[in-house]
Amino acid sequence: MLEQILIREPELRDAARIGLAHSIAADEAYGHYFPHDWMLQRNTPARRTEQWTELLAEPLPEGHQRGMLIAEVGEQVVGFGIFGTARDHDAPLPLELHRLYVLSAAYGTGLSDRLLAELIPENTDHYLWVMEENTRAIAYYRKRGYQPDGAVQHLTDIANLPKIRMVWTPKVSTI
Repeated sequence: MLEQILIREPELRDAARIGLAHSIAADEAYGHYFPHDWMLQRNTPARRTEQWTELLAEPLPEGHQRGMLIAEVGEQVVGFGIFGTARDHDAPLPLELHRLYVLSAAYGTGLSDRLLAELIPENTDHYLWVMEENTRAIAYYRKRGYQPDGAVQHLTDIANLPKIRMVWTPKVSTI
C-alpha cells in the first residue's frame, strides 16, 4: 500500500475528501471515549469539510509558519498532517505538530513516519498535544523520541477530557 500513496500539499478542492478522512480517522481514534453526542454533532464529514475549507482558504497570519500535507491512495485521502507555529501563548517551543491522522486501514504501513518526515524540517524542536487516553498514539510518539513534559490541558467542550503535551528535540531524539 505504501508505494501507492501520494503525499502532497492540499488544495481547496480537496476539502471534502480531507473532511471525510478527518471524520473517519477521528471516529477510529476517539469514538470509543469521546461522548457519543459530541461525535454526532462535531465530527460529521460536513462539519470537518467546513473546517478544512476555512483552513485551506484563510491566509496565514504574518510571521506564522504552516505546512499541510495529505496522503492519497487513488482518490481517497488516507492521512494528513499539519505542522507550524505554536498555537499556545505559553508554548515551550515555537513550533507545533497540530495534527497527524492516518486511517486505520493504513496503520502499520509507515505512512505516519512519511508524513512526519515530510512535514517537519530535520532537527526541528517542536511539541504536540495528544489525548491522554490515546495510548496507541502516545506509544507511537514515544517510539520516535517524543517525551511528555508534564503539561496537561482539559478539553472543556468534550467532557473535560485530558490531553498531554509531548516534546521532541534533536538533542535527545531521532525520527
